[in-house]
Amino acid sequence: MLAPLSLLAAASGGYWLSRKALSPVDAITRTARSIGGGNLGDRLEKLTTGDELQRLSDTLNEMLARIEDAFLRVTQFTADASHELRTPISLIRTEAEIALRKSRGDAEYREALRHILLEAERTTSLIEELLSLARSDSGRENLHLTTLDLCSAVKETATEWRQLVESRNLQFTQAIADCELPVLADRRAVQRLLAILLDNAVKYTPAPGAVDLRLEARNGNAVISVRDTGIGISEQDRSKIFERFYRVDKARSREFGGAGIGLAIADWIVQQHRGSIAVQSSIGNGSTFLVELPLQPAAVLDLPQAGAFTDYAENSPEKLRD
Repeated sequence: MLAPLSLLAAASGGYWLSRKALSPVDAITRTARSIGGGNLGDRLEKLTTGDELQRLSDTLNEMLARIEDAFLRVTQFTADASHELRTPISLIRTEAEIALRKSRGDAEYREALRHILLEAERTTSLIEELLSLARSDSGRENLHLTTLDLCSAVKETATEWRQLVESRNLQFTQAIADCELPVLADRRAVQRLLAILLDNAVKYTPAPGAVDLRLEARNGNAVISVRDTGIGISEQDRSKIFERFYRVDKARSREFGGAGIGLAIADWIVQQHRGSIAVQSSIGNGSTFLVELPLQPAAVLDLPQAGAFTDYAENSPEKLRD
């Protein structure tokens, strides 16, 4: 008689213990099933058991945090992209409607078409930048990294930009190291990076002003600097300018066609090259963007003494207007 009772008691005790041991698993399962797109901020119960269940719960919570971050980034990207595209499309539609409202002379039609073309070009540029960001987020924006002489790439870009900068009644100076600076890089991406920084400098530097481009070797890195004498950036804005769609002055950015994407793309390019980008600026005192890219190890040993530059400008970069 005692044996069956002991067996029953043991079975009941075992069942109770197993249910108690597995209750955290049931709680994790219920919570996990309840989490969807509308409540990605919810988390699994924090366990303090110190065993595999706690590690599993912590791992799942970390995964949920990454999913929430990615979901929020996609949502924000979609909202920002829609907002940015709405403005030029509305302007194109409005301009066309006004032009068709009544008969006009050839000059008025040409002016309307000019405005439409300008907005279409801005929209095309914005779409290309959005696609670039989308490809980078999905890992499909592949860079072809090869050994590149950065001096050659920077000189080529400087030659292309000199005429544009000077056409805006701005002084353009450059100082580029008079030696090869080999880096592992994608030439097209590096030149796009330079174009973004120079374009940014030109946009926000009123005439008469100055833009200075430099390249030198420092502490095993190739250092690119783009300096301007423009309106400058406040301390509050400096920490945000590399964020997508962030614009220091939305009115001026709209005037110059900026959408707040260029510096985000520049930041991504630098990251893909295992480099760093920073800005030094203050209101009314211009801005200096500094990019550091790691030199190829063998090249560091062959570098000449610091300060070996070829100055291709008529005036020294030190003479930039304050």
